[in-house]
Amino acid sequence: MSVIVLREKEIAFSAEEKGLLKHSYGKPYKIPVIPHTPWQKKPIPIPKPIIPQFIELVRERIRTGLYEQSTSSYTSPVFCVAKSNGKLRIVHDLQDLNKVTIKDAGLPPHIEEFVDAFSGRACYGLGDIMGGYDERELDISTRPLTTFETPLGRLQLTRLPQGATNSVAVYQAQMTWILQEEIPENVGIFIDDGGIKGPRSTYNNEALQENNLIRRFIWEYAVTLERILFRIEEAGLTISGIKFACCVPALDIVGHVVSLNARKISKQKINKIQIWPKPLNKKELSGFLGLCAYVRMFIQNFSQIASPLRRLTRDDEEWEWSTKFDEAFEKLRKIRGEEITLKNLDYEKGAGKIKLAGDSSYIAAGAVLTQEDKGKDRLALYEFITFSRLESKYLQSKLELCGVAKMLKSLQKVLWGQHFELQADAKALIYMINSPCLPNTPMTRLVAFIQLFFFGLVHKPGKTFTIPDGLSRRPESEDEEKEKNDFDEEEEWIKPHPGFGVKHKNIIKLAGIKLP
Repeated sequence: MSVIVLREKEIAFSAEEKGLLKHSYGKPYKIPVIPHTPWQKKPIPIPKPIIPQFIELVRERIRTGLYEQSTSSYTSPVFCVAKSNGKLRIVHDLQDLNKVTIKDAGLPPHIEEFVDAFSGRACYGLGDIMGGYDERELDISTRPLTTFETPLGRLQLTRLPQGATNSVAVYQAQMTWILQEEIPENVGIFIDDGGIKGPRSTYNNEALQENNLIRRFIWEYAVTLERILFRIEEAGLTISGIKFACCVPALDIVGHVVSLNARKISKQKINKIQIWPKPLNKKELSGFLGLCAYVRMFIQNFSQIASPLRRLTRDDEEWEWSTKFDEAFEKLRKIRGEEITLKNLDYEKGAGKIKLAGDSSYIAAGAVLTQEDKGKDRLALYEFITFSRLESKYLQSKLELCGVAKMLKSLQKVLWGQHFELQADAKALIYMINSPCLPNTPMTRLVAFIQLFFFGLVHKPGKTFTIPDGLSRRPESEDEEKEKNDFDEEEEWIKPHPGFGVKHKNIIKLAGIKLP
């Protein structure tokens, strides 16, 4: 509580309390555009019942400096939508501006990596910047590009506009710059959401020596929180008091719930999947599959269920919805992913053994990553990689080898430099990985990449080898075309990694790191 009192000016509850980014942290943003002709779009009529509320909202934004008078030759429409609390939100239609904007290449963090970095903390905090983009000034020279009509006259934006092509990239870069000293150990930034990370342990709830009424991990978190709030205040920004989570044992961030021992999908994300309407074209189906893939690591047999739908989105496939697509679509919609809890991998000395079990069919490679915990294997994630049409024609031996290589490439950020157990049901696969030379060059390159990882091979007979992806058990079609033995195309995605020396029998040496 003393931290909140100390930094109370940093927490805002009204538009008047919102901050403004200091120019020393970010100059007013100038929207880069190509040569173009000014556009004049007709206004979208505002429904009469909400006009009074719309006008009041415009007046408030003029009063707080978000809007100013304009004499520009540009005009873009605006309209209103209702927020979850029943209040109106003004939306600026910036499609014409986006068409002439030079795009910023910046992107937010990869979601799976972002969430993984939050897992395994004793407590958390969440700070949403008050007003978000409204705290970054727009350069005077580009403000006319945002002009719009209102009952109070022609106005233009003075702050970074929502819906503009570069706003996400600009804002992500801004917040990362402000909190760079705290990233990645203490803070994770995903646009305007800033997650605050507590210690990695509760220290068995031990108390401070100086004060036995305060637990050590809470004290350490409070020190970190105060420092982060200071950095945000120093930059001129403020945190939304309504959305501020000071200290919680679990955090709902970017569609996932993370805690000290596990992570799972948020109910809100699952609800979006469950209420998705039946797709009417490839674009709508791709959107649905994109949302489902967002939580694929939680879903058993995901690749088997989604495979027919994925094939339907291909450019060379005609859109013809049938019963089999209905069945696959309904299976994905009924997924109860919030009931699946994933273990956070523990890399500390003495932690349980990490195990990767995988298998391949002619459609995809499926895998499950687990870690021993109190005598049981606890699920860490599901993974699948769909094979290309060319790869699906490989001989079974090369298909198995390719599947292992692709799985390791996909999971290299969690397995690289860490000893783990690789389980396989194909004895031929074990022989190939341990073999110093193979019949053709592509297979040798696959083995060379696999041997960059530090693992022990374990054979699991097919009857006892139950991995989570049913694709590996799917029978092949009678007319499936197999590759010839002399196939030797380049595997371009396999590239050597500097800093690693490769030895056979699955041993690698990392510079400066001793492996058992």
